[in-house]
Amino acid sequence: MNRTILIAEQSEIIRKGLVQITGNLNLFDNIHEISCSSKLKTSLTRLEPDVLVINPALIDPEMQQWLAGYRDRKNGSGTFDTDDSNEDGDNHENTGQKEIKPGYFRIAAIIHTLIDDELKGLFDEVIQVGDTGLKIKGKINSMLSRPASPGSPVQDDTLSSREKDVVRLLAKGLSNKEISEELFISPHTVITHRKNITRKLNIKSVAGLIVYAIINGIVNVDELHDDKNINK
Repeated sequence: MNRTILIAEQSEIIRKGLVQITGNLNLFDNIHEISCSSKLKTSLTRLEPDVLVINPALIDPEMQQWLAGYRDRKNGSGTFDTDDSNEDGDNHENTGQKEIKPGYFRIAAIIHTLIDDELKGLFDEVIQVGDTGLKIKGKINSMLSRPASPGSPVQDDTLSSREKDVVRLLAKGLSNKEISEELFISPHTVITHRKNITRKLNIKSVAGLIVYAIINGIVNVDELHDDKNINK
């Protein structure tokens, strides 16, 4: 099967790194890249990729709505208003209604900043900057094998429920001993959970875990402000 991926990211280091990693996965026959949102609509309608990997910072509300509509139509059938005139600052003719071939289309986010929950719901998968090549391959494979469900939010199924409990309490500033007392487990078990969390997420600092916990809805920002140990 001939598969195409489009990577949209402003940072050349991150973009080129993803191109290199994706090339090593042997999942795609064609790999394309863009660095700005002005080329996004044109690239999608011209290339019709199977997967779009994009930095959410490139998506404004209008683009979010356009992408959601494009995905729905791509995963279904029918015409779609490309509306890409002047997209690159040129005065080329508006293509208007274009017949797009129904097929497979998924969107993954490249996360290295916080994004709001409404925008997060656009993505089929989330790729963290700290993810290893093996983890990225697993996420893309999972996305490729998942049935189409446009608009469904990304589910955080990387960690077990107990590991999420540990992340939540770590984010709130609790020590290993305090976590063990809160969860009625031994400090040694807490340490084991922390090792597993570090291995799975490739996040080695509590600050990084706090960001992860907020992004994935494991802890609410308001809970952190109320906790006396947040600045520890």
